[in-house]
Amino acid sequence: MALMLRNPAGLTLRSKRVIVFSAMSSIFWMLLLSAWPQLTGVSAADPERLFERGQTITQFVNGARAQRDLWLKNRSEASAAPSLVERLKRVGQGLRLLVVAEDWCPDSVNTVPYIATLAASAEIPLRIIDRTAGEPIMKRHHAPDGRAVTPTVVFLRDGREVGAWVERPAALQQLFLSMATNADAAERFANRQTWYDADRGSMTLTEIVALAETTVERK
Repeated sequence: MALMLRNPAGLTLRSKRVIVFSAMSSIFWMLLLSAWPQLTGVSAADPERLFERGQTITQFVNGARAQRDLWLKNRSEASAAPSLVERLKRVGQGLRLLVVAEDWCPDSVNTVPYIATLAASAEIPLRIIDRTAGEPIMKRHHAPDGRAVTPTVVFLRDGREVGAWVERPAALQQLFLSMATNADAAERFANRQTWYDADRGSMTLTEIVALAETTVERK
C-alpha cells in the first residue's frame, strides 16, 4: 500500500515521519478491526452473542407498539398442550431458542407468544431479537421462496445452529405459495387471522416440537 503525502513548507523530517507513522497506525487498526471476526471466529452474527443480547418475551411484549393489543392478548391467553411440553422436555437438554421477530409482523404476533409459552413450560431458554440484528440468521434460514422473513426461530445446541422454523405453520405457508394460481388459497390466506384465532398456536407448537426432536440427532 503506497501513501502519498503532501510536503508543505516548514515541515521537518521528524514531523513528516510522525505523520507517516500515524497514517500507517490508523490503517493497521482499521484492517485489524475489519478482520477481527475472521481472526477470533466471533462476529455480530454469532448466535451466542445474539442470544445474550436478546429480549425475553416479557420485555419484547412490553415494548411492542404495533399490534400491541393482539400481542398482549395472545401472550396472556397462550397455552401449550402438556403432551407437547413433555416431548420438548425430553429433548431439551442444552437446547435454546433464538427468535427473530418484529412487533408489526402478523405471523410473529400469532406464533411467538405461543412458542415462548411452550419454551417456558419446558424450561427452554428463549430470547428475541429484531430483524436488524437477525438479518444474517434470516438469510441463512430463508422462506421456501427465498425471502428473509420474520419470525425465524433458530434452534441452538452448544452454541451451534442445528435447525430453524421459519415464518408460519406449513398449512398457511402452502396457502401463501399457492396464491398466484389458486384464488381460493389467496382468499383464505388474506383471512389468515381467522385461521390463527381458531388454531390458537396448536400447529405452530406441534411443528416446533417435531423439529426440536430432530435436532437431537444433529448434535
